[in-house]
Amino acid sequence: MLHEKIIQCRRKCGLSQEALGEAVGVSRQAVSKWETGDAIPEVTKLVALADVFGVSVDFLVRDGEYPGE
Repeated sequence: MLHEKIIQCRRKCGLSQEALGEAVGVSRQAVSKWETGDAIPEVTKLVALADVFGVSVDFLVRDGEYPGE
């Protein structure tokens, strides 16, 4: 699930919700909503998330494990 991958990737990168929000141009509250599944990031934000996390957008939106696991 996308929201679980956002949490997993953010933690692996050692980022707080606030730091991730700053990196992709949204508020901490937006990141929180993504992580609870209450909202889904826009496509442009998915691309930004993938860049920050060093993964593909495909990885974020499809089922599968974190690279290297």
